[in-house]
Formats: sequence, C-alpha cells, structure tokens
Amino acid sequence: MIINDKKFVSFLKSLKIKEDYIILHVKLINHRHLIQNIDNFWINLSKGLGNDKTFIVPTLNLNFVRTKIWDKKKSKSKSGYFSEYFRKNISIRRTIHPIHSVSIFGKKYNKIPEHKSLSSFGKNSTWEWICKSKNVCNLSIGVAVEGGATFLHYIEELLKVNYRFNKKIIGSIKLKNKMVRKKFLYFARKKNKNFLIKNNWLNCQNDLLHDKILKKKKFKNLNFFYMNTNKATNFIIGKIINNPNYLVKYSKLPRK
Repeated sequence: MIINDKKFVSFLKSLKIKEDYIILHVKLINHRHLIQNIDNFWINLSKGLGNDKTFIVPTLNLNFVRTKIWDKKKSKSKSGYFSEYFRKNISIRRTIHPIHSVSIFGKKYNKIPEHKSLSSFGKNSTWEWICKSKNVCNLSIGVAVEGGATFLHYIEELLKVNYRFNKKIIGSIKLKNKMVRKKFLYFARKKNKNFLIKNNWLNCQNDLLHDKILKKKKFKNLNFFYMNTNKATNFIIGKIINNPNYLVKYSKLPRK
C-alpha cells in the first residue's frame, strides 16, 4: 500500500486526538511498503498526530519468563516491527519492567512515572498511571482491540480475575551496566484441564464502539481504533464486576 504523505497527515489530523499522551499499537506485517519506508511513516505519523504529543509504545518481552534475563538498553521488543524500530531509533526513555515495559518519546516524557511495581500492571506501575490518567489516548493502527489494547490487562489484575494468577519470576535485569537480581510477578493465564481459555476482546470492542468510547476510522486498508484509556477502563471495570468472564471465552477440550 503506497500512501500519499499529505493525505495521510490530513487524515491523522482529522482524528482530532485531544489527549497529550498517545499509546501506539502499530501492526504493519501486511504493509510491506510502510515497513520499507518506516522513517517516512514515523515522520508523517508524528506530524499528523501532533509534534507536541508524547508517544508511548509498548516494548513487551515475554521471553523473560523463559530466559530470566533482561537488558533495558539491548533487550528487543517482541511487539512487532514498529515497536522495535521506535525503541531503537525514536524513544528517549524506556520504563523498567522486563515483561511489560514501554518506550517513550515527546516533550512530556519525564512526566510519565517510572514502573515501581513488581507486577506488570499492579499498584504504582506505569500501566496504572496510563489507565487512571484522563489525558491518555490508546491508538491502534492496523490492529483492533485484540492485540492493540495492552492496558486492558491492568483491569484484569486490578479485579483479580479468576482465570489468571500471579506467577513469581526471579531473574536478572541490567541497569547502568550492572546486573540486578529481582523478583517479579506476572499475572499469567491459568491452565485448565477441561477448558481452553481465550481472549474475547471482540465482544469488548463492540461494546466500546456502541457506547462511543472507542472510535474507528479507515485510511485505505489500514484500520485505526482509538479511545481514552481512563474512560475505557472505567467502562470495562463495570462490565467485569457484572461478569467476571467478560474478557474471555471457554472452549471445552476434547477428552483424551
């Protein structure tokens, strides 16, 4: 897909995102031209959304669960091509959490609190701030709520949903050329011998669209979903209180 720069910037401005902070979930796997011209894509993206904005990009690394080693400067993001490009070439800060870190760029980069929680989404985590702040927009490009709204896991951990549990992981993280051994908590999905538990975020997406919290627009064949994280958080908290399994679905496993 070849993009006309002026039309793309004009489209981005038409989104009229008012929040000062924008979380970007970008999936370009089916858009080779954009990957090949990633520098230009970023220039247009930041220009269209506003050079005065502060951008937050999830730079997740679930490999830490297995490797038990994480380097703030060198550990790659496993959240897609754009995420790793942003981490290496654009960001000026990365929060300290070996599984659910974020990379940041923008004039208010230092206003985002450091991750001071052992768990990914617990109290005093960066994600708690993202969900409680009324000044953050979650923008998913080329991906819908499924795969494009990491902050929803904060709600699951806050409400202690019964299909997840705090898994203790002891590992080493490298900060300022020094390895530090620490304990972390990962709110992992439980295994069920009778049922396969999967995300059911399409139902959540439809409800958010219906209540006009989530907005959807399209530029050529690239979908854009965007919402205020605080409004979405409060909405989904109410849904999960009424139905603890609101964000998941159970499929019965065949007998062996």
